[in-house]
Amino acid sequence: MTNVVPASASCSTTQRRKAGNWLVRAVFALVALVLACMSLTVNAYGDNSDPSTNDSNSSNSGVTITDNITDTENLLGSHAAEVTDAIAQTEQETGVHVHLLYLSSFNSEQTPQQWASNVLESTNPQPNTVLLAVASNDGNLVVAVSSNSDEWLRNQDTVDKLSDAAQAPLMKSTPDWPGAATAMMDQIVQSKKTTTSRSTVMLGVAIMVGVLVVLAVVAVVMVKRRRRKSAHKSTEKKPRKKLQASIQETPRRARHSRKHE
Repeated sequence: MTNVVPASASCSTTQRRKAGNWLVRAVFALVALVLACMSLTVNAYGDNSDPSTNDSNSSNSGVTITDNITDTENLLGSHAAEVTDAIAQTEQETGVHVHLLYLSSFNSEQTPQQWASNVLESTNPQPNTVLLAVASNDGNLVVAVSSNSDEWLRNQDTVDKLSDAAQAPLMKSTPDWPGAATAMMDQIVQSKKTTTSRSTVMLGVAIMVGVLVVLAVVAVVMVKRRRRKSAHKSTEKKPRKKLQASIQETPRRARHSRKHE
């Protein structure tokens, strides 16, 4: 006896195999995307415009900021070139523009923080600009961040870390003014890397959630299709059984009628 497989069953098997292969490929592709995103390194580059374009910016607080460093007290001394290189490197790595302002006194009735913020905003700063303002005679050190900066830089926690980093070298018996500036810039780089890592992790988690959602949807769709096919097959088998029963019953009736004749 030869068993004949209906064409619909063969087609259903082929479709299941294709769906299974597609699902496996989709999973591998999504996993590869997640791994690529997790290993992604984001580099931010600052504006390479000539610093001289920001020269001679007069503030409404009576202070004129020239270039990236204004050192009326010569606190940086022979380390000025070293600090200038650090400013350029920080901008290259993080996109943050650093300005250093060294004065004997702020000469203002405003709080040091408000005074520094006003001075910075009066220069019409580029986005992501940080000002380290020092009043050596008053013992004031303030870090101000421009209002048009990114959230990670404007965050109060970031500003506090920058201030703490700049103050640490000044706690020595002989204040290290160049070290205070470079320490603050090192903290900018560290904060940027931390933010980038956190963003990458969040992106990876979001992608993983998306993968799980896609897999769940695919699984639900495949289960529904199988149920529909099973229900369709069961409805097809019932008429066939009735037809076979009627075919088998016909000869019996014929033989029965002959006997009576």
